[in-house]
Order: sequence, then C-alpha cells, then structure tokens
Amino acid sequence: MTISLTFDEYYEQFEEENIKELQFDPFDDLDFTRKHDNRLGKGWVRDIQLRDDIWIKIAKEKSRDRVVISSSEEEGAIHWHFFLSGKQQYIHKLVHKETCFPITSGTHAVFGYGLAAPMVEDCSDKEPFLEINIEVPPEVLRSFISSPDRELPDTFNHLVRPFDQERYTRVGKTQLVMNTALQQILQCPYQGMTKRIYLESKVIELMSLMLEEEVKLQQGETKKFLLSSEYQERIHYAQEILLNNLDNPPSLMELARQVGICDYNLKRGFREVFNTTVFGYLRDRRLEKAQQLLLDGQMKVASVARAVGYNSPTSFNAAFKRKFGVSPKAYQLSARQ
Repeated sequence: MTISLTFDEYYEQFEEENIKELQFDPFDDLDFTRKHDNRLGKGWVRDIQLRDDIWIKIAKEKSRDRVVISSSEEEGAIHWHFFLSGKQQYIHKLVHKETCFPITSGTHAVFGYGLAAPMVEDCSDKEPFLEINIEVPPEVLRSFISSPDRELPDTFNHLVRPFDQERYTRVGKTQLVMNTALQQILQCPYQGMTKRIYLESKVIELMSLMLEEEVKLQQGETKKFLLSSEYQERIHYAQEILLNNLDNPPSLMELARQVGICDYNLKRGFREVFNTTVFGYLRDRRLEKAQQLLLDGQMKVASVARAVGYNSPTSFNAAFKRKFGVSPKAYQLSARQ
C-alpha cells in the first residue's frame, strides 16, 4: 500500500494522531521531540534550534507502508541531510527532466539555497531509519567564509543561488570523520547551555568537512567511473547479491561467477563504483544492518551479531566500535531513549 501526501498533510499527521511530547533536555525550551504512532508508522522527530536559526533535526522512524511525500515549497536554508540507517529516495521534478537521488545508509544529500523544484520524498523501506538534518541559513555560511563585503568565494557560490535559479543538489558518501561527528551529536552527554555549545561545535565541524568536500568537487578531484555501463550494471548486481545475503555471502570467486565477470574486474569495479573493496563494502553494510537491528530494539546484541554474519561477538563488538565510535550495547541503550 502506498500513502501519498503533501508535506503539509504529512506534518498534520503529527498533530492529529497519537502525539506524545518527549523531553531529551528539560533545561532547553528550544529542544523538543514529538513521538508518534499512527497510520504512517511509529518513531520520533527531534528539533533543536541553535543560535542564528541553525537547526539540527533528528528523526528515528519505522514506516508501516510506503509513504510518498510531495512538496513545491522553496527552502530558506542550506541543508546537509545525513542518512545513518535505512533508505529513501528524493525525486526532483524539473520542467524538462526528472532527477532521482537515492539516499541509503552511509550517504548524505546536499540541498543549497535557491529555487526548489517540486520534490517527492519516497519512503518505501519498512526497516527503521535514522537521519540527521543540519539546516544553516546563508547568512551563517557567509559569516564564516565570506569576504569583508559579505561576498562568498567563487568556490561556494553554487551553494547560495538567487531564487530564480534552481538550487544546487547532490548526493555523496559520508566519510568516517563525518560519521564520528554525527554519532557524537546522537550521543551528546550534556544538557542546557553546555549541550548547545557542544552541538554547535559539531555543526561547525560538519560544515567545514562538507565545504572541504565541495572544494574537491569544484577542483575536479572526484573519481570518474571508468567502467562501461554494462560492467557497472554487473557491479550493482553483485551489490544486490551481497545485500540479500549479508549473513552468508558468497565467496569472491563465486560472486564474480554469479554476475558473469572475473574476480579482477569485480574488485576493480567495487573500487571505482563504491570506493572500497568487496570485503569493505560487505563489512560496512553488515554493520549498518546491525545498527538498524539495534535501533529497532527487538534483538540482543549477540543475536544481532549472528544475524549479520558475525560468528564471534568479540569481532562484532570491535568492528562496530571502529565504524561508529561506540559499542553495540551502548548504541542500543542510547537508541531506547
């Protein structure tokens, strides 16, 4: 079943259905969380307003059905949208073309300031998802990197466009250093003013990392796919096989045989398409799946380890902590808050 809503209708669901106001921080009136359990799904959305109209929005959701949300609104801030688990896709409906941006665990989307084309957000995955959205007004960006006359460097002009120009949009892979800052936001140990200073420092850290990524993109340091479209399709087929068999994946040679290429091209293809090895890709997806299961809270840590193909709890604990900076048990306890 598919539920189609506008953004206004979507947010009305929070007002009309079973809403429970939660307080992560009773000492901060600008930090509020709404818990819901309605026809769309269950979960919570936390909004934290920092100074200068900077926002951190954290959502933990589990959809009951496919939810398609459409909007034609213009955005008044620069958005850095980080997806920590689950998957969605954004579809931009331009006048002459339609562009799809798939967002999966370990990726992020950048939405600049400017004319926002009509957009559809397709939440078709019933597995729980966790996302963090950072919203920064153009004035805040200018306060950090503009010249004395408030002009942005040419390298970043694409992030702030006039409203008669289509806003900048792209999807990228979230780096480990970014993920560490995101986990620190989720695990913030402070309250009140100390919390606000701490979270603002994490926003600035993420903003600097994202701006550095934009510099590299503008300088042409991004990798270009060297494989033919046919080979890219085979690599994505191999990806699908791994995702469907996280607990018992085929060997490298068997995977290559199943997709019809040699193991050398399989390894080369994963490097070019996913910027990692086959084993590295498998490990990351296993740990992200484990993150989802821990977030769901229905299984013990040892059971989660087995469900994603780890026979040794010790190996699982070490791998999870290396990737997310926190032990599986500590992550599960924080997710229950």
